[in-house]
Amino acid sequence: MLTLIGKGRSNGEIADELFISGVTVKSHIGRIFDKLGLRDRAAAIVYAYDHGIVTPL
Repeated sequence: MLTLIGKGRSNGEIADELFISGVTVKSHIGRIFDKLGLRDRAAAIVYAYDHGIVTPL
């Protein structure tokens, strides 16, 4: 899920790609933010790039 956030996908796009509900996506994202100490999606994108989870094209 962090990979998809890092690629700039919306919650709806993530839900469609993973075949889960938007509510489930939101829940998972909240847990990721809590566990990694992130404030928002922008911080998650930076984290994903800094840790090699997503690489520039």
